Parts: sequence; C-alpha cells; structure tokens
Amino acid sequence: MSDPGVGRSLSELRAAIEVVDAQLIDLVARRMRLVREVGQVKRATGQPVTDPAREAAVVARASALARDAGLPEDEVRALYWRVMAMARRVQSGDQG
Repeated sequence: MSDPGVGRSLSELRAAIEVVDAQLIDLVARRMRLVREVGQVKRATGQPVTDPAREAAVVARASALARDAGLPEDEVRALYWRVMAMARRVQSGDQG
C-alpha cells in the first residue's frame, strides 16, 4: 500500500531495482564476453593482457560519464578498477 502523496510503493520500487540489477549483471556478462574475445586477439597477435594506459583511459571515461550522470566519480572509478581486474582475469583465461 502506498501513501497517496508518494509515488510508487516500496515493493514496486524494489521490484524495479531488481529489474535494473538483472540488467546490470547482463551487461557485465556481455562486457566479459567481449573482453574474452579481446584476450583471444591479444594472444593471437602477441600482445600483453595488461594495458595500463588503456585501463586508465577506460576508468577516466567512466569517471566522466559518472560526473555527467551526477554520480560520485570516486566510487565509479573504484568500481571500474574492479571491472578492469575482472577483465584481466578473463583475458588471461583465469575466470569465466
């Protein structure tokens, strides 16, 4: 039951969050599939898995997107460094 002065009910909002969470996981999985392909290309062309300059550029871009979206840049940067760590493992064939 929702308060007439409030929009959606708590249960409706939680259900909407669960949908977004599922979408986030799907997007991370899609990103990791692409990362796996990048790893295959790197191996085939003799390139190292780790590319610090590229990783820093990805994190900087995410930080700028976060700023534009009104999100805390430092927390988004930390999140993206974790994503980069997962990507390195996937590219190395250590995960997923």
